Amino acid sequence: MSRHITSHSVVALALCATTALAACSSGSDSGMSPSTSGSVSIALTDAPFPFDSVARADLFVVRIDGRLADVDSADADSGKDDDSHTNTDPSHGWVTLATPNQTFNLLDLQGGKSVNLAQPTLPTGTYRGFRLVLDVDKSSITLKNGTVLTGANGGIKFPGAGRSGIKINLARPFSVVGGKSQMLIDFDLGRSFVMRGNSIGKNGLIFKPVIRATAVEETGGISGTIHDSTATGTPAAHASVEILKAGTALTDTVSANVVATTTSDANGVYSAMWLQPGTYAVRATPPTGSLNHPALVPTVTVTSGKTISGVDVVLP
Repeated sequence: MSRHITSHSVVALALCATTALAACSSGSDSGMSPSTSGSVSIALTDAPFPFDSVARADLFVVRIDGRLADVDSADADSGKDDDSHTNTDPSHGWVTLATPNQTFNLLDLQGGKSVNLAQPTLPTGTYRGFRLVLDVDKSSITLKNGTVLTGANGGIKFPGAGRSGIKINLARPFSVVGGKSQMLIDFDLGRSFVMRGNSIGKNGLIFKPVIRATAVEETGGISGTIHDSTATGTPAAHASVEILKAGTALTDTVSANVVATTTSDANGVYSAMWLQPGTYAVRATPPTGSLNHPALVPTVTVTSGKTISGVDVVLP
């Protein structure tokens, strides 16, 4: 989310750009200075996957591109098969930032971990468009019973075969300047794969990608432990954890109110990183088969550069 190839409490692919990328407001100058450049370090991260029946979430990342102009979904998908990388002017189109061309198991990337993918040098300016190019034919979800879900066998309903160019949603535009910062692109698996029925094994998943990006230094995190029944009860492993908009009720089912997703580990510990400063609610749901019920911590305030620890949730 929520794990990039950096890992944290949300299941996600995250592109971490440690670089001369500095966050700026939407009113910043959108131009660029052709005589200067900044160094950008690209990393990938993922957020925790909420389904306790999943053993692996393997996504094949072809490359990550950026440009100065804003983009929509059609722009992100246009030119996805062009690997020439000839353009070096982000004001004229896509500039390639990283070319991992490899599979990443997002479930290996949790708890705020990240993997640097590249450190390109880019012209200075305000960047408003980023995309991740995914090869869906080489991507899959493996269940704990050994079943492998793919687009080819109908286990995952992708929008099409081959490559898919996916728009990365920015918390705010990024300005490449002389200093260094880290931009994290978080591919939230928990929100990107939607169950088609009551059983993953029987009905499969629908792919509806949710990817966000932000400057790491602007973000904070929430961590704690999920317990069964009482505050000193048995730690609840593999519980689903959702970071919600402030004021969201325990029984709310509006997906737009979910900011990030993650899961507790074998010791009941969860960690949701790369959150924008603000006030949130934390909802935990026990894994399938548990006799416990969901619970909510209604108010948690996140500030930049800090992880709020001890946000424990008791499942009644």
